[in-house]
Amino acid sequence: MRSDLTNPSRDGYGAARQRRNVLFLACLGAVCAAAAYVGAVPTRKFGHDLFFLLDNGWRVFNGQRPHLDFTSPWGALSFLVVGAGMALSHGSVNAIGYANALFAFVLSLWGYRLSRDAVSFVPRFFICLYLALLLVSPYPLGWGTVNSSHAMYYNRYGYVLLGLVMIEAFRLRAATEWEEKIGGASTGVVAALLLFLKANYFGVVVLMIGASFLLGRRSKARLSAMTLGFFLTSLAFLTYLDFDAAAFYHDLQLAAGARAMSFSYKELLIKLSGNAVYLLFIVLLSWQSSITMSRQGSDAPGFTYVLLGFFFFALDMVLLCSNQQYTELPLTVLYSFLLVIEVHRRSGNKFRARKKAPFRVERLALVAGVTFFFISFFTQFYGLAYGLVQKTWPSDSSSLVRFTEPRLSPLLMYDDKWEPNSNGKRYVEYVNSGIRILLEHSRPSDKVLTMDMMNPFPYSMGRSAPRGGMAAATYNYTFSDGHRPSEAWYFGDADIVMVPKRPASPIDGLLKNYRSGLDHRFFLAAESDMWFLYKRR
Repeated sequence: MRSDLTNPSRDGYGAARQRRNVLFLACLGAVCAAAAYVGAVPTRKFGHDLFFLLDNGWRVFNGQRPHLDFTSPWGALSFLVVGAGMALSHGSVNAIGYANALFAFVLSLWGYRLSRDAVSFVPRFFICLYLALLLVSPYPLGWGTVNSSHAMYYNRYGYVLLGLVMIEAFRLRAATEWEEKIGGASTGVVAALLLFLKANYFGVVVLMIGASFLLGRRSKARLSAMTLGFFLTSLAFLTYLDFDAAAFYHDLQLAAGARAMSFSYKELLIKLSGNAVYLLFIVLLSWQSSITMSRQGSDAPGFTYVLLGFFFFALDMVLLCSNQQYTELPLTVLYSFLLVIEVHRRSGNKFRARKKAPFRVERLALVAGVTFFFISFFTQFYGLAYGLVQKTWPSDSSSLVRFTEPRLSPLLMYDDKWEPNSNGKRYVEYVNSGIRILLEHSRPSDKVLTMDMMNPFPYSMGRSAPRGGMAAATYNYTFSDGHRPSEAWYFGDADIVMVPKRPASPIDGLLKNYRSGLDHRFFLAAESDMWFLYKRR
């Protein structure tokens, strides 16, 4: 009798699976290669945010650590990712693209393995490519695909990591004990990564895990593996932070207190009303899907799927209201597709076999769910394609400006008529002018702090960053009057403080809280048409 190892049907299945894997790897490789080629995308919006990544990635690349060496509402993860990109690119501005490509490759493969036994190949292929595109598409979520920028990229990291949890925690097929262990360990690791990414994403993943328990995913194997994954990953980050959990917690407290100052119910209402149509859509889709699956013998109560639709929309709204983002709901999009996949799996060929009106409605619901997913899929694809074209053939040359510092030369910026100080000609001149006065009135060993939202000079000039300061300084968002670093910690060991006459972002809050410390510790040493340069006394 022929063994399974030589069974032609098994050999054929193995060969087909290998071809599918090669196809997925080729497509994923193409996406990541495009992201790496784009590198630092020609920027049309929030140009100063590039230096959030470059400055803090530069700090980490040179041995500084968030919370220990500078105050940061964000955890170490995004800075470590950019630091890895700098290691790959020898400190180039294109480190951003390299970092995102590398991270997307890892997380997409992670999702591909995680979903191996949960969904069939075709939806698995598109889900995991969607995660890769969601991570690398170079525009700020909710601000339009043609507003190319790397601003707020940590939000993309958070959504993709939450997508991995959705794949594992809300699978509707039964899982073996081994799959429960693998999935639980994955969710535990992701939860720890989100803790050291941004606090709001960690809060959302805790809610997701709790919801999965309520849905019956409470096996001992999953829970123990989840606990172990979370513990070991957190231990690795705490080791990196010299086990100074108090510093990490202190920064989160400062951020929470400062962010509370800028929250408004008006903003919540605007964002909720702007996305209400998506709530209606996901509720109707969930309701129709629950009817379909109840006809196929689903054990879950019909309202479970509707509640889950509400749940994921609510999570998306929580993230919208804690981010600078007004639309795009990746969790709701992914849930709709996972739901449609399960409906199709349970229904099999019954849609083709029956011609009654209810089944035409069910087919329409399936088409609507798939369309909803692919609109988001191609939005991310278009964002990457647009960035690729702009990198290869920059348009609007009349509004395109470059930096004078050689290491910034690959970085292109366009004028932004809505926020001209933080992008385009004004911002480029802001940086160029600052570099000129620093070259005239400072030594290469001097450490420079900038009293603005971002500090562009240490990275731009290849200098050591001062120990102290903030990852990004935004009044009533990352600091406030009652929640801020001390004067000693803010100025740290900076030798020079640059105060802009025309800041990229409002600095009234900084001057209000740190002007006295500036005058006490520093003296005005030089001045240009755009800058005051202060040196330490």
